[in-house]
Amino acid sequence: MKIENKEVQVEWYDNPTIVTNMIIALIAVVIILSQSFAINNNLSTQAILRSIINHNSVYLIVLVYFVALKTRVGKRYFDFLNVFLILLYFITSITSILTVFQSFSLETLVDCSLHLVLFVYLFHTFFRRTRVWREFHLNKSPFNEVHNDSYFYAIVILTVVLLAIDLIATTTFDGTVLSCLDAIFTILFGRYIFLYGCFLDRKEKKIESHSSIEEIKEKVEEVKDKLDEVVDDIADSVNQKNVEKSNKEKMQKANKTNTKKKSEKKEGEK
Repeated sequence: MKIENKEVQVEWYDNPTIVTNMIIALIAVVIILSQSFAINNNLSTQAILRSIINHNSVYLIVLVYFVALKTRVGKRYFDFLNVFLILLYFITSITSILTVFQSFSLETLVDCSLHLVLFVYLFHTFFRRTRVWREFHLNKSPFNEVHNDSYFYAIVILTVVLLAIDLIATTTFDGTVLSCLDAIFTILFGRYIFLYGCFLDRKEKKIESHSSIEEIKEKVEEVKDKLDEVVDDIADSVNQKNVEKSNKEKMQKANKTNTKKKSEKKEGEK
């Protein structure tokens, strides 16, 4: 009888390697296209540099992050890279909040909500199982009540809404292409966070199952110890009763011999 080993097929959106490779390729395409659009529009060198700093600065930093994850050093210092990424999105969240106060509109409001959700999602996913999580007791945070998939769906919905607003407001082909690429990047980035959250969930379930088995073993050992103590107590009480019984029998025999000797002595005197 032959047993066929069938490998579990994983969809591309559930494969973290494919998702990270797509993010790297997409960021490269966004940077190249945005600069080519700027050159075709006959912008000055100062305007092109301003475009790089404003629009592509986040992309460049995130690109460095994902490229570093492909190296051995980046995998070794994964937690430090995550702190760097969280600080980046914290700054973008603050900037989006200030933008809402400067020019309040539906676009800035949705953009601010999206960046805040991304920051909270990053913070509560990548800080899990770290020293910061334990020291600041972040397991009691109310944001932990939101499930991993709920965060991802919220990012997808906000991204689609923001894309619709941008497409309505955009009047050029360049802006339409960049808006679509921005939306795809945000969804892929949210998927990357989602997959890491799933990895942590599976790891914690394994630890909980292992700890539950250890707890069962400890309880069984406790029951055994208690049974041994009860058996020892019963054995001690039985032994004590046997000793008392034997002592009582000895005393009775001694009394009988004494009375017999006394009676024989009296008969001899007579």
